[in-house]
Amino acid sequence: MSVTRTPAPDWTGRVDPEDGPEAIRLHQRVQPGAKRAVIGFACDAGVKRNKGRIGAKDGPAALRQALANLSAPVDAPPFSDLGDVTVEGDALEAGQETLANAIADALADHERLLVMGGGHETAFASYAGLRKAFPQARIGILNLDAHLDLRLPGEAGGSSGTPFAQIRALDPERFDYLCVGYAEEANTQALMTRAQDWNVGLVSDHELIADPHAAHAAISDLMMRNDYLYLTIDIDVMSHFQAPGVSAPAARGVPFATIEQIVSFVLTSLDGARTKLALADLVELSPAHDRDGVTAKTAAVLARRVLMSASDAPT
Repeated sequence: MSVTRTPAPDWTGRVDPEDGPEAIRLHQRVQPGAKRAVIGFACDAGVKRNKGRIGAKDGPAALRQALANLSAPVDAPPFSDLGDVTVEGDALEAGQETLANAIADALADHERLLVMGGGHETAFASYAGLRKAFPQARIGILNLDAHLDLRLPGEAGGSSGTPFAQIRALDPERFDYLCVGYAEEANTQALMTRAQDWNVGLVSDHELIADPHAAHAAISDLMMRNDYLYLTIDIDVMSHFQAPGVSAPAARGVPFATIEQIVSFVLTSLDGARTKLALADLVELSPAHDRDGVTAKTAAVLARRVLMSASDAPT
């Protein structure tokens, strides 16, 4: 069992010089020293401990591949690739510590960082790194997910099902968590009761299907009372036919268009707001279970929005 830092791969893809200087794809916007950056967490340990379908370790590579050929918008900001934290075997805690430290270091030089998981155990490391970078800040957690992921760690330790319980244990007085898209049948009553006891904000998949804007008010409130927003997207929040390549496919799920709209709402709301989005992650992409790369393509569209949106850094 070991944890290593793997250098960033070379980004390659289609090039269309015959279409002129505006025919740019994302692989052509990767450059060292950019204000935006990505980092991967290649890990299966959390999903395995949570008795899910393993394969998330290959998620970062699949997401990079799906991102590479997407078109770059006009005036697209460049971004850096900081490589991967790779976890072998069951070295989850060491991997999370390494990732948290890498995130804290990266946020000293980058205005926004996108972490590519890995299972949702990535979230504990993401939050720990954000907290280390901004120890006095108020941080609101927005989780787009079918699952609350509030399980208590068992004998084996944390898992992809425990990150937000671990975050609360790490930072109990400042725990501010909103879960959007949860499925009632995918969460035990014990988890629902825990969420109520811990004042977790909840918007269900049923509510979002009935009204795609159902979470807007809760998201706005979360942003207004915090200095930083930590956005974490578990791809299994979407329907199984739009996201088959995940650890636990959703029987119902929230339509991709609704999730994309929520992400856009968050990014648009940052314009002129006091709240900053310094960190986001995308987790649970499991390429071994993907069909025709559908899930990777879905995740890549969301990643593109997070990476390419207008800057919200202080001026």
